[in-house]
Amino acid sequence: MTKRRMIYSFVLSLATLCLWVEWSVLAEAAGMGHRMRHRMQHQLHHGTGFEGNGICPQERFTQAAPDEAQKLTNPLKPTPNHMEAGRALYHTDAQPTACKVCHGPGGNGMGMMAPGLNPPPRNFSCAETMKDVTDGQMFWIIKNGSQGTEMPPYKLNLNDHQIWQLIMYIRELGQQAP
Repeated sequence: MTKRRMIYSFVLSLATLCLWVEWSVLAEAAGMGHRMRHRMQHQLHHGTGFEGNGICPQERFTQAAPDEAQKLTNPLKPTPNHMEAGRALYHTDAQPTACKVCHGPGGNGMGMMAPGLNPPPRNFSCAETMKDVTDGQMFWIIKNGSQGTEMPPYKLNLNDHQIWQLIMYIRELGQQAP
């Protein structure tokens, strides 16, 4: 493990701990019993984040991808292998951190780190929010990060093929939403 990854892992663990402690204090002040607090903390500890629909529609004012990138379309066919690879990247395998940590396991933008992020993570499950987001825009943001947000660049850790698999899975999240 590189020094940079060790530091990032430490900071992520520390942030998670702070969020957990803050949640405990707020939950107790709100009158939640021990059982409810434990259940919510357990969910956060396992990275499941918060349930619900998230913010929908979600206004965004982040930088648009260059015109050339906007025009890109996913070159991969939607096969079970590509979908499974995208799912694995989203939930566990993407580095520096799995997508679900911020975006939530269902893509609602309410992952365990979301409460501390401004602007909040993109809600992939909101059709109204995602309808104008092109595959090319998503590819460019995943690869290069999003200036003015906490979205890091993945270009050092994911190749183009993996990014397209991830986009395929993210699109599926939006179709599964109620």
